[in-house]
Amino acid sequence: MTTLSDLEDAYNKHLKNNVPVSSSGQANDAFEVYALSLILKAAREEGGDISFHTVNGTTNPQRLIFRSSPGKIFSVADDYAHAHIHFNSGLDFEAHVGVYVQGLAGVVHECDVLVIDASEADFCRRNRVHPKKANTILTAECKFYSGNLGIALAREFLGTTIDLGKEDRFFLSNRDGNTLDRVLAHHKRQRYLGLTPLNRDAELQTISQFRTAFRNQKSKNR
Repeated sequence: MTTLSDLEDAYNKHLKNNVPVSSSGQANDAFEVYALSLILKAAREEGGDISFHTVNGTTNPQRLIFRSSPGKIFSVADDYAHAHIHFNSGLDFEAHVGVYVQGLAGVVHECDVLVIDASEADFCRRNRVHPKKANTILTAECKFYSGNLGIALAREFLGTTIDLGKEDRFFLSNRDGNTLDRVLAHHKRQRYLGLTPLNRDAELQTISQFRTAFRNQKSKNR
């Protein structure tokens, strides 16, 4: 079974130039940062340059602080970090942990991990508003469980993706759930179950899905 130590080792490996990572030490928080590390690995493999920035303006800090509970992108409650992703084609994105996004219906949703257009992120910080669905490139709902996943989680994810859209909206978990998997497959939602740093194949397949999301963004910008 995957432990918190396994997750810490994994995200320290992927973020090896920016450690130690400061978190609450809870497994689900670590799983979110682990998912972020896989997204950044996918961006690098698609030719992206990664740098880290904090809300107080520090570039590539020695310690990265991520949210351990959902928050506002413009919050200065702590010196929270995010990743900046730059592609030579002129695309710039930011990747965040635990930030609210406003959906089509005006409802605000928590996104465990998300990638948004960098200009949208700047606008939201200046004007103290939530990012909009239209400028949200990728999201990941992260569930680190000790038991199997229930159908209630599938219903919750479906509801969220009705408002935030289903393209490049991922459900990630270290565990499995047959009914949940069937429901999400039926509704054509992107997901990966059984994702852990102990399963190299699972990591590679998840990274591949993230790479496709970035590749699609680059194609749209041609």
